Amino acid sequence: MTDETTGQALPTATGYAAKQALAFLRYRHVAFAPLLRRAGLSERDVDDPSRISATAQSKLLEYAAEAVDDSAFGLHLAEQANPRAAGLLFYAASAAINLGQALALYERYFRIVNEAVRLKLTRAPDGVVVDFNFPGLSRHSAQQNAEFGISVILMALREAAGRNIHPTRAAFTHARNSYLRAFERFYGCPVEFAASSDQLAFSSETLALPLFTGDPYLLETLRPFCDEAAKERNTAKGTLRATVEDELQRTLPHGKARRDLVAKKLAMSARTLSRRLANEGTSYEEVVDQLRRSLALQYIKDQGISFSQIAWLLGYEGSTSFNHAFVRWTGRSPSAARDEKQLAAPA
Repeated sequence: MTDETTGQALPTATGYAAKQALAFLRYRHVAFAPLLRRAGLSERDVDDPSRISATAQSKLLEYAAEAVDDSAFGLHLAEQANPRAAGLLFYAASAAINLGQALALYERYFRIVNEAVRLKLTRAPDGVVVDFNFPGLSRHSAQQNAEFGISVILMALREAAGRNIHPTRAAFTHARNSYLRAFERFYGCPVEFAASSDQLAFSSETLALPLFTGDPYLLETLRPFCDEAAKERNTAKGTLRATVEDELQRTLPHGKARRDLVAKKLAMSARTLSRRLANEGTSYEEVVDQLRRSLALQYIKDQGISFSQIAWLLGYEGSTSFNHAFVRWTGRSPSAARDEKQLAAPA
């Protein structure tokens, strides 16, 4: 599916993250043209103010992380990004009276910046929980995109509040055993990886904090523009395959990746799930196997994640089953693959 107004594959994004990544690569004198080509983008696509493919943007961040050998590239990019460059959404949220209202505005309007991302606020006894969903992306291949997007929202809230606010909890669905202290320093709270969902939680006290940029008159002026922009960006979700992959990544470690359980979670029968995946040219078994392979190749790069942990994260009963599968996927053992990564790593 493509956006008739831009010609870009849906879902689309403003390219804010891609622009930040490209500026960083230029500053570091990294050859970015090959990375753009791999992602299906050109330099003009990113520099141009029109929208780009959200999937292509996500790929660019992953390729950039590989190019600079930084598995926490998304976090580090967010730390030096300018939230104001996000445009209309930043200024509307910054005009809120307090942080709670700003979060509500991000929930309502975030699809202006990226159609493939949704925020959902849920009240809790001691505050609010913000769930981040990526319906238009394959979440397992959007690690850097998720870490950048969630981190830069916190950066924007801090700038608007004029203080170093922090959530009470942060969580990501992907696994990570490196840079853990860097994440805890940035968020100022416990950060969980391999969680059941991507979340930030804020206390009631934090939600009540006033924003020094608050301006009710400006907010009322911007609301009609935000409503119109959000209406234009209310696109259909991504493929069913991407939705299944997202659900599988959450359930694989808990042994609940059976077809019937996933189908029930997606409010359809197992038979309907199989039929709709077949219409997309794949099968449930193929999606599970390819997702496991993709995740395994990511986890193998992180020296802090043991092979037994990888086996658990992928939903295998033990390391032996994982080893057999890895050999089938790559033609070599997990230990040999990890050694190759070590040898290939720059000094």
